[in-house]
Amino acid sequence: MNKKVKALKDELANCGKMPIFEIEVNDKYCQTDHVLCDVSFQGNSLIASRRNVSSKEERSEFIAESKIVVDCDFSLDENLQTLHDLVLNDINQGDLFTIN
Repeated sequence: MNKKVKALKDELANCGKMPIFEIEVNDKYCQTDHVLCDVSFQGNSLIASRRNVSSKEERSEFIAESKIVVDCDFSLDENLQTLHDLVLNDINQGDLFTIN
């Protein structure tokens, strides 16, 4: 892990907020639900561990996640926004939910 990524990791740990995304979705019955994502660093990557958003992920034995490589030219907020956008895209590409 390089120094910039470590600084971003420390910033996230010390910001005083829970590193969680909560995205409101509709399930296949048009009922409101939420996809919660626990955000963490793993090496030089920023990961959102989340519930399954596709049938394929449901069949997997692994925890579903969306993952980006941290861009050290950008701030923590910008990297988190990129990760959030990826989660939204994963939900849109999946077949279990639609975004409200």
